[in-house]
This record gives sequence, structure tokens and C-alpha cells, in this order.
Amino acid sequence: MAKIVPFDPSRTRMSGGGDGPEDPMFEQRVARVESDISEIKSLLKELSADVKGLGGRFTKMEIDIAKIDGRFTGLDGRMSGLDARIAGLPSTWTMLGIVFTTWALGSGILIFAMNVLKR
Repeated sequence: MAKIVPFDPSRTRMSGGGDGPEDPMFEQRVARVESDISEIKSLLKELSADVKGLGGRFTKMEIDIAKIDGRFTGLDGRMSGLDARIAGLPSTWTMLGIVFTTWALGSGILIFAMNVLKR
């Protein structure tokens, strides 16, 4: 834990790790920071070029999406007609009623034919 030293205006230097600008390591640290900053600048230039390239791709994608959207507008009219046709189809209960009615009529005709042919 750091030692807390009360402020004394008469003191010219507080106890600490660095000696300020006279510190021999100061120039080395500044040089390292400058090299890091130059590396960051070069990376930013590369990223800037990449972002500009992506901008062109997005513009092309917007054009492609507009073409696809135009195709789907024609499908909208067809889909509304399809909804009306599907709504006109018989329901499950209607289909079951038709099947059972057909079976009943077929059985009735068969029984009637057997009774008539016995005589």
C-alpha cells in the first residue's frame, strides 16, 4: 500500500518512484509511447481503408435488396388471391362429413342391390 505523505509546501520533492523529467527512464518511456502511437496510426489507416471498402459493399447490397424487393411486390398480389382460394377449401369436419356420407350411401346402395337381386 502506498505511503500517504501530507502536503508540505516547504518541501521541493515528495517521496515517489520517479524523478520527473530528470529521470533517465523518462526518455525511454516517451520513445516507447511514441512508437506505440505510430503503430496505432498505421492500424487506423488500414482500418479506414477497410471501412471504405465495406461502404461500397453495403451500397451494392442495397441495390440487390431493391431488386429483390421489386420481385416480392409482384408476389404480394398473387398471395392475396391464394389466401382467398385457401379460405374456400373445405375444413377437416367438412371432409370427414363427405367421407362418412359417401360410405353410408355406398353401403345403402349395396344393401339395396343385395335385397333386389335376392328376389
